[in-house]
Amino acid sequence: LDCGEGSMGQLSRRYGREALSGKLLGLKCVWISHMHADHHLGLLRVLSHRAAECRRVGRAGEKLTVIGPPPLSKWLKTYAALDCADYDLVHNARFFPSNEWIGAGPREVLQGLLADELSLDIVTVPVKHSCRDACGVILTNRDATAPWKLVYSGDTRPCQSLVDAGQDATLLIHEATLDTPLLEDAKAKQHSTTGEALGMGKRMRAFRTLLTHFSQRYPKVPPLEEVADDGRAAVAFDLMSVNLADLAALPAMMRPLVRLAHDENWHINC
Repeated sequence: LDCGEGSMGQLSRRYGREALSGKLLGLKCVWISHMHADHHLGLLRVLSHRAAECRRVGRAGEKLTVIGPPPLSKWLKTYAALDCADYDLVHNARFFPSNEWIGAGPREVLQGLLADELSLDIVTVPVKHSCRDACGVILTNRDATAPWKLVYSGDTRPCQSLVDAGQDATLLIHEATLDTPLLEDAKAKQHSTTGEALGMGKRMRAFRTLLTHFSQRYPKVPPLEEVADDGRAAVAFDLMSVNLADLAALPAMMRPLVRLAHDENWHINC
């Protein structure tokens, strides 16, 4: 879900070089929310390294499905002329709930192919951001014995279409670019505040809300007290891994983080 600059480095640090090959070969789909660089600039290296791994194991030419906004097509074609990038690009709009057809075939055919590969149902919805064609995504596990529903906002203002499509989510991952007092700045930049993101989780009846995409104006993390007070939310950070089975305990980490941020002066820009 999005692939910003440094994604390959993050994958390498998270899994180690030996395991990274298997992760790249097992990758089936990359979903891009919109065309701002911090959400897609790492895609080129992922495509290049994956293609190299496929060639190494005798799977040359195996394509990776990329779902994203229409302008991504020209950008990827330009790069593919310079380096090996084996991919199939599918436009986000083809997964809108109201879109019944994809070219010469029904939307359900493409959804079925992805469902077979990923065991997921995928729905995208348009969201409110300064970039044209910005979308959020809803992923629903097809395994009835262990059902879950994940919603990822991309970059957006609070958006009713996302609330409607994401009702009763197991996990909402929502941007919280700015602290709650900076509401007017958030409106001007078409982002969400901490309070608005938490409000989206409540309107969606999400079991847990994980906040991300914090502005660089914060030295390490934004003020955390409001998230801790919510009781159903937490903040994301680099290399964070969360097992779905542990979501119930996720908010418990917030009080220690608030104390640590205070003791270490994380909010002071030195």
